[in-house]
Amino acid sequence: MSDAFMPLSLADGFASVGQEAWAVLAQKVLGDQPLSSLTTELDRGICIQPLYTADDARGRQGPVGSAGWDIRSLVNETEAATANQVALEELRNGATSLLLAGHHDLATVLNEVYLAMAPVALMPGLHQKASVAWLLDAWQEINPADRRGALGLDPLGVAARWGGAPDWEGLEPTVQATTGFSGLRALTVDATVYAEAGAGPVLELAASLATGVAYLHHLVDSGATVDEAFAALTFTYTADCDQFVTMAKLRAARRLWARVAQTSEAGDQSQHQTVVTSAAMLTRQDPWVNLLRSTVAAFSASIGGADVVTVRPFDSALGQPDEFGRRMARNLQLVLAEESSLSSLIDPAGGSWFVENLTDQLAQAAWQEFQTVEAAGGAEEALASGRWAAEAETAAAARSARIADGSEEIIGVTAYPNPEEAPLSRPATKDQPAGPLPLRRWAAPFESGGTA
Repeated sequence: MSDAFMPLSLADGFASVGQEAWAVLAQKVLGDQPLSSLTTELDRGICIQPLYTADDARGRQGPVGSAGWDIRSLVNETEAATANQVALEELRNGATSLLLAGHHDLATVLNEVYLAMAPVALMPGLHQKASVAWLLDAWQEINPADRRGALGLDPLGVAARWGGAPDWEGLEPTVQATTGFSGLRALTVDATVYAEAGAGPVLELAASLATGVAYLHHLVDSGATVDEAFAALTFTYTADCDQFVTMAKLRAARRLWARVAQTSEAGDQSQHQTVVTSAAMLTRQDPWVNLLRSTVAAFSASIGGADVVTVRPFDSALGQPDEFGRRMARNLQLVLAEESSLSSLIDPAGGSWFVENLTDQLAQAAWQEFQTVEAAGGAEEALASGRWAAEAETAAAARSARIADGSEEIIGVTAYPNPEEAPLSRPATKDQPAGPLPLRRWAAPFESGGTA
């Protein structure tokens, strides 16, 4: 190896100092406060330590995501013709795919959209069988190699968000219709419903695992092979403004699913990840700060290795976003991907002592919770019994208590509010889901006249 390629260790020129010596010096600074006061406790006993070493990262790297991601714009306008205008505008200006929510007239919504160039995904929801059938027919008209997208079938997630019993009807033939096309995913494991209802990252991860395993069992019992069942799934997680937790959560999700795949003897152990920025973190008061929150969330999703990222417009909590909100949501991803060159990186957080340790803690805690859920009857039982709803509600109440006592702040609402700023208004959106796990915006109890 030539001198030009010799590894450089910046620590070689300094004397080695152990944690014990550091702890002595730190205690002198703290005085009467214990060293533990420097530790921050997160979800379910997961802790952030004040200092990390190479031992915290050694041997803990797992599966990594690929470089770059799909910039997927959300299209949720009520009128089909308006939705079509928005879809075309998004694709003309940098979006690389579309996420359609609540639309049934896809012939109008996707008019002049070239499916061979723009992947289309359906957001899980009620009464979407006609949309699934239309999209399957439309894909038949294009080259098989160009068929890319997701049908959004998610019986458990829809039941969690909207209520009622899971609808399993027609699942198997739809999966069979997409089998063999690597760019198509029939089922979506949408874990965002739990996070948006208040759950922390451990429950979000555990619920996604339990739901994914439930779908695997259902498909294999119906005649699909293990590899066909795994290939049918895509997972959707939230990204919020806690950047390191988001990064670690996505990395932990891939590690956990690889473990499920290995146990199932699946040929492909990768996890296809879609990430949507959190609706719960958005505020109605001083909504401009949402631009910063969304930027951090999208950055974290890219560093965490997401395959697809959807950024909610900053004014989403107010109602139907306007053109400026949609443009900012799209462009901040373009800046991150192209100007910041994040699309050229593969697992840039890998090897970080802190991130590797946090990834490991999340993975272990989520795996333990997953095993508990499986032992109690699995995902469908956890949903039907109200277990997940109760845990999410408890976590949401704990967050509200932290915000109320000031230990957690919401910029523009509980910290540095601007009472002189004129409020923004947006047209009302469709009726919100009213299932057992409703959206609980963090700021809602603290905004004047605010609701979720």
